[in-house]
Amino acid sequence: MSQVKTNEKKWDTWMDGFVIFQKENITFYQYTEFRNVNLINANIFKATFKTKTVTLKNVYLNLNDNTLDNLINEIKRYRKLEIHDNILKFYGITKQENTDNYMIILEYVNEGSLRQYLKTNFQKLDWFAKLNLAKQIGNVLMFLHSNDIIHGKFNSENILIHNGNIKLNIFGLTQIMPLRFFTNNHDPIQYMDPQYLELFSPIGKNKNSDIFGLGIILWEISSGSPPFEMESSSNVDLLYNISKGKREMAISGTPHKYKEIYTDCWKHNGNTRPDIFQVVKNLSEIIISDISVEFETPYVEDIKLENLNMQNEEPEIKSDLLFTDATIEVNSFIKDLIEFFIDISTKQSQDMKPILVKNYIREHEKNPVEILFEMIRHPSEHLFTSLIGFFYRYGIGTVVDNQMAIKFFNLAANEIVDTSSSNSLPFMKLYNINKEIGAIFLADMYFHGLGVEQDTKKAFQIYSNVADKGSNIALNSMAYCYDKGFGVEKNEEKAFETYLKSAEKGNLMAQSNVGSCYKDGSGITIDITKGFQYRIKSARAGNINAMHNVGFYYDLGIGVSEDKKEAFKWYIKAAEKGYSISQYNLGVYYGSDHGISNDQVKAFEWYKKAAENDDYKSQYIIGGYFYAGIGTRKDIIKAIYWLDKAKENGNISANGLLEEIMYLLQ
Repeated sequence: MSQVKTNEKKWDTWMDGFVIFQKENITFYQYTEFRNVNLINANIFKATFKTKTVTLKNVYLNLNDNTLDNLINEIKRYRKLEIHDNILKFYGITKQENTDNYMIILEYVNEGSLRQYLKTNFQKLDWFAKLNLAKQIGNVLMFLHSNDIIHGKFNSENILIHNGNIKLNIFGLTQIMPLRFFTNNHDPIQYMDPQYLELFSPIGKNKNSDIFGLGIILWEISSGSPPFEMESSSNVDLLYNISKGKREMAISGTPHKYKEIYTDCWKHNGNTRPDIFQVVKNLSEIIISDISVEFETPYVEDIKLENLNMQNEEPEIKSDLLFTDATIEVNSFIKDLIEFFIDISTKQSQDMKPILVKNYIREHEKNPVEILFEMIRHPSEHLFTSLIGFFYRYGIGTVVDNQMAIKFFNLAANEIVDTSSSNSLPFMKLYNINKEIGAIFLADMYFHGLGVEQDTKKAFQIYSNVADKGSNIALNSMAYCYDKGFGVEKNEEKAFETYLKSAEKGNLMAQSNVGSCYKDGSGITIDITKGFQYRIKSARAGNINAMHNVGFYYDLGIGVSEDKKEAFKWYIKAAEKGYSISQYNLGVYYGSDHGISNDQVKAFEWYKKAAENDDYKSQYIIGGYFYAGIGTRKDIIKAIYWLDKAKENGNISANGLLEEIMYLLQ
């Protein structure tokens, strides 16, 4: 197509839009007037218009029905509501070239969602700031309800922040049949009205549903974390438990009246919840002068991010206070948790560590948010900064925050304390291990490019430096770099030699890796029997990956006689520790004839555990089990949920079954 014809087509597109919207006094802009258009998420773009930064949001329009009229009517109604300071301003409309997609132009927000804002700023927020956020959210919801508008998706991802102030995008909410946007139709279940969960019908959503969501948000402001983050949305039981009354734990230091407000909001029976006018009144009655009397503010000072160059750092020298002052019960648990963390750091693979720590906290019925706060505020926090970084790295007690993780790993790796006044062997051991683990995790962040530009050479350098100081963990990581050629020239012989050196010093992961080298002939002559011997040595000492691999060797008869019952025994050991592949294999064992009695209920239970640990094959199977009622009660909602999870994780087969279910539900 010639440039002249292209320009004519652009002009015709603009004129069509201009004529339609000009009649309704709605400003229509040519798409080419926007510069630096960058995707923010699936349907929202950031763009520059003249000197102003704006947001562009795609809208589906079907020109064969009344959708264009709906869009115009929605804009008219929106403009009556945007007079409220906490509602995004509407600037006009445009249309993407060569598409049928119109885009609404809205005010841009510079601090993202409330979820993102809390993640970034929570440590700096005192109760003056938290209460201010709560009041703003209450006021804007009161404005909507007074105009008979139900939000319907009230959660921290849909509340935006600009310069510290709340902003809502309510475009599409005023329609009886809302305009369709490119969005995820599945609301986070943590914020959904339990009565709606029971019905799973749009009819169930009303103003009381918004109040329930508000209660969860008020709790989130008090904690800084998303609700039930230790029971992530991969745990489908959460849906059932919320509908049966499960709620989050109150955070230590929360004003008593504030706690009363959000617990009233999230009552199970919607008719017993306060309306928004009562909530706003109750929030207004919490006065700042009461806060200092009611409780000690859980304020954490902001820590400046230090230079990541390990050699150039000169951190502050600190005293050797060890486990003093804070709550005795929590201190005792932190001490036990640190010992557990150190133990798994020397025995387990990287992917197992967060599973084990989360399970440990859950088994001891502790609140991870409170544990994280207690560690950060502790006078001896410099002795377990690697564990604090670990919490941020894997989103334990907070959202995943790689920048904060790097900050604490860096502090751990470069910590210098005054040891002259302490001859305590436990103190020195904890101090040295904290440095070792912090440095290795810092190297891991560079290795994977998490929170910092990926640099495998720098990662290898850090591993090498720490290994030179006697770290068997770092030595195993060095061997992996040689094995795969990451940050250093690939050298399988050197890799085997380094694995063996670490293994001989007692590193369980290295022992398992030596077994893998013998099995595959990587850097050494193939010796399957020796491979099995190294694997089982590691497994017997407690390495979970090795437990699974021993089961696998027995399953297929690799380096040992095939023995399904012995394989089953080892799979059980690994599965009970949370190893998802072993959990999946047990599902297979119970679900089919593998020398174990066929038991679909037990098959379902193990597949479900694996699915909750993000095994996409198990997520697909569990979806099918719920759909067909195999090993469990038939439940279409849970079937859709798990099939959706499997689809998100790349399981193509889930598409077909989802389409079949959706067709039957029409």
